[in-house]
Amino acid sequence: MRKTRLYYLTITALFTALIAVGAFIKIPMPMLPFTLQTFFTMLACFLLPKKYSTSAAALYLVLGLVGLPIFTSGGGFGYALTPGFGYLLGFIAANFVSGAVLEKRNPLISSGLPAFGDYIIAGIVNIIVVYIFGLGYWYLLANVFTGNGIGLWPLVMNGFLMTLPGDIIKMIVAALVALRVKKVM
Repeated sequence: MRKTRLYYLTITALFTALIAVGAFIKIPMPMLPFTLQTFFTMLACFLLPKKYSTSAAALYLVLGLVGLPIFTSGGGFGYALTPGFGYLLGFIAANFVSGAVLEKRNPLISSGLPAFGDYIIAGIVNIIVVYIFGLGYWYLLANVFTGNGIGLWPLVMNGFLMTLPGDIIKMIVAALVALRVKKVM
């Protein structure tokens, strides 16, 4: 089946909606809730070409910023002043970078389908980029812009150590799902 631009735009819109739904599937934690947003952003990255998975994450961010209550705690421009906003920015960059990793590795595979290891490598890159954006933004927001201040240890504890195990599990599940779905796409 030849995949057209309309096909990819439709799947991109679907992933934008899934990322939004993932924001509401959450487990409350002290500073940042555990959500399924990262699962759906990684799955988009694994299943779509780089520009479309990046577009899905960007469209999600734009829709939330214009006021649709699709972020974990609402929506609107004021959400940019919350600690979790950097992670949302990170979704866009992460899908671009890890999508590039997958696209670079894919031609090396004789079958044309990424292997589990390729998804894991791209997923690790995805997680790293999201955390760089998330932690960096949170630190700047708290210590430079709002003056509320957050120490390095509470930042690492609440924004990284408490959420990393869940993100690793979501990455593995997304890779397993992508292996199955990619065969029929």
